[in-house]
Amino acid sequence: MSSPVVSASDPGNRSTLRGFCEVSDIPRQLCDIVLQIEKDYDLSIELLGVKLRMLGAHQLQNAVTATCAALCLNKQGWSLSSGAIRTGLESAFLLGRTQILSSEEANLLGVSGATILLDGAHTKESARALANTVQMTFPKAKMVLVVAMANDKDHLGFARELISVGDLDAVFSTEVDIAGAKSRMASASLLKCAWVNASREMNMKVLDLKVAESEDQSLQAAGIVKSQSILLAEGSLLACIRAGVKVLNERTGEQPGIIVVTGSLHIVSAVLGYLHS
Repeated sequence: MSSPVVSASDPGNRSTLRGFCEVSDIPRQLCDIVLQIEKDYDLSIELLGVKLRMLGAHQLQNAVTATCAALCLNKQGWSLSSGAIRTGLESAFLLGRTQILSSEEANLLGVSGATILLDGAHTKESARALANTVQMTFPKAKMVLVVAMANDKDHLGFARELISVGDLDAVFSTEVDIAGAKSRMASASLLKCAWVNASREMNMKVLDLKVAESEDQSLQAAGIVKSQSILLAEGSLLACIRAGVKVLNERTGEQPGIIVVTGSLHIVSAVLGYLHS
């Protein structure tokens, strides 16, 4: 316990999230990382305009923590330049953490032109972080969720955090194997019930579309396009993604839209598996 203690939450951390930009059509968050920490170690650095691939206020805090670690290594004899630290921060990337698919990857899923975000959030806390990140990164976009979860998670708590996101248009429940088996998989119908209950708690209207498998079914026929209700449906993973894109195309017009695939790292893995199969 006699070791130095460095906190990324030190008052000397004056780092800020300035906004968002695009690099090769992929959103990045533009941050200033400014540290002047004097407790235990004297650490200072100023990195302006850092373009982080990993999105969200929590990822800025992670970047600050990594920067503190790099500066501590310099105190122990390493030689990590400010340029090297910047390059490391801007290159850092994790699959399934606010991962936005490229246009080529969307084409492979059969949803040309769609914006698809993969995130392995599976707790109410990570759902809250995801909701905040989506609202910051895509403030004017309509959103459709495609959700699969394990049966031991807090489905209702997860739904509560995401159902209040400003422009949520639809939630599609699906199923994927958890750890290679179905024994821990939550059924799509169980997940849909959690979203129904969450919507009732918040006095939000929902419209049950039953099944998302029929890609030829017109949304116009049931008056769904004009409905202000959140649409709920269940189906296979790819059918849900494609139905979600159809909902956005028919309900949003010129307004941008985003498909968010979440609830488990296993659903992220399933989507990535399609891309590499």
